[in-house]
Amino acid sequence: MTKSDTFKEYGMPVVVLVAICFCTTLLLALTNAVSAPIIVRNAEAAANVNRIALLPDADDFTRIEDIEYCTSSDAKAAVTDVYKANNDVGYVMTCVTKSFGGDLTMMVGLDANGAITGVIVTDHEDTPGVGTKDQDPEYLAQYISKTSLTSEDCKKESGFNFITGASVSGTAIHKGVYAALAQYAQIGGAK
Repeated sequence: MTKSDTFKEYGMPVVVLVAICFCTTLLLALTNAVSAPIIVRNAEAAANVNRIALLPDADDFTRIEDIEYCTSSDAKAAVTDVYKANNDVGYVMTCVTKSFGGDLTMMVGLDANGAITGVIVTDHEDTPGVGTKDQDPEYLAQYISKTSLTSEDCKKESGFNFITGASVSGTAIHKGVYAALAQYAQIGGAK
């Protein structure tokens, strides 16, 4: 076997595979460059739809910058974004909590008086079924009009109906709402 035959047998397949990998990587990078701004724009549009659903009297929202975000006492729930309605009717806060399946992202609407206008779970990793019963609108409606919570644990909240068997998910949502109410108090309410 000559050197030329050895290269054809062993070297050429390596060169071809490297060329294929390079072209594939280049195409993936180009696709990402085109699609990334679209994905960000669509995510922001979906978030605005949720904000309007939580605070229907708002005309538009502005993200509040340069504030210290509130967390739960065990750091399993944290406010990650605060948006103020431009017409001063309230706030919508995004919270990320640790639930049974992993991170759970939710939004909490608060009117100008600090009363909860609604809660929406926007993303979760919980198992469908028992773990997601706490995300049903009927269950989340318990929070509407509340201006305070007595505990970070839904089982210890007076007058609150928690779902048996889904206490980790329910407590995760409850801690997120608790953190949102603390954030409202920390920023001094509606100004």
